[in-house]
Amino acid sequence: MRLVKLVSLAYMSISFLCATDNISFLSSLKQEKLDIDRQKIELESKNLKYNWIKQITGSYSTSTIDGRYSGDTNSDTLSVMFDQPVFKSGGIYYAIQYAGANREFLRLNATSNEQNIIKSVISSWLDIKKYDLQINRQGYLIKNAKIDIIRKQEQYESGFLDSSFLDQAILAKTTFEKILIDMEALRYSQLMTFKSLSDSNYMDITPPTFVMIDQNTYINNSIVLKRQNAQSKRAEYLKKMTITNYFLTFSVYANYQDVANDINLDDTYNQMGLRVSVPLIDVNRGRTIEIQQLEHLKSKIEVQDIEVEESNLYRDSIKKIELLNKKIDIVTDDAKLYDSLLVSTKELFEAGEKTVHDVDTLYNSKQTMILDREIYKIDAQKVFLNLYAKMYGEI
Repeated sequence: MRLVKLVSLAYMSISFLCATDNISFLSSLKQEKLDIDRQKIELESKNLKYNWIKQITGSYSTSTIDGRYSGDTNSDTLSVMFDQPVFKSGGIYYAIQYAGANREFLRLNATSNEQNIIKSVISSWLDIKKYDLQINRQGYLIKNAKIDIIRKQEQYESGFLDSSFLDQAILAKTTFEKILIDMEALRYSQLMTFKSLSDSNYMDITPPTFVMIDQNTYINNSIVLKRQNAQSKRAEYLKKMTITNYFLTFSVYANYQDVANDINLDDTYNQMGLRVSVPLIDVNRGRTIEIQQLEHLKSKIEVQDIEVEESNLYRDSIKKIELLNKKIDIVTDDAKLYDSLLVSTKELFEAGEKTVHDVDTLYNSKQTMILDREIYKIDAQKVFLNLYAKMYGEI
């Protein structure tokens, strides 16, 4: 199938909307939750970025010493302390880089969650429209079933048919009517699902039109792949941070104390210095580093694995569209055939050679073919939706 033919399956009336427009599809509560999640990500990311900066701590203590000969001695101490690593053999740099990679991962994760919710809204809307078409189609089947009963009844009363044929016709109509009731129940449930996701009236919104995209575009914009790449970058910096934990660390420290007691009255102490430290013995050092190296290696393999999965998903979607296109061709040809038969049957009816039931039966059958075509188009849109929902910023 040519892609041009596949693109023709896109049937809705408006052009594709950007994500900022689609956010209006969501209920205010879900939008608020998404906004809070994004704010939380930014705050947590900033915390992680500056996590290497240590606290300046202060303390105050008061004590009383009860001496047998010297009597009671009261002492008050106020101190301010600061101990800050300023160089960790690259550890500080990698900690900042890790925070950036982690923020990108969390942002992509939030975007994926948001797009999945929007996908649910659009999918629910499409399902409602599909049920509308199916209910309409079922109505035409019931009309034909009623006509069949009339015919079977006439033939039975004329002695041309056994009662079992009439019985089967009645049962068929009853089955169609029960299916219609089930469809109406499913439609209502789907409508409630839509209302749980969106504050909008489903009649007042028009989702975007989805058309075929090429595989490279899909893979390059795959949010799942982007997220895994961010995870791989995060694992890389975490590995490097772990390695630097076993190298030299230079720290500056300072301590100020103000001591007041009954003996010396008041005194202050200032202390400043530079400290160099390095882990000498850690029995888990090799294993700890190896674990992070394996995590990084695993994350890179997962990038390749996800790319294969996404490529197969794309090819599977293409195949589904091709098969739906074949179904559309079949029902389109059938509709044309019914249209031709309807013209000739109307002429025969006017000549008195056919009944109005013949005309109505062909008309109803033609309408079911037309509705089938629209149903298959909705199915195609749902296939496209599954692809677009996994592309960054596309819904």
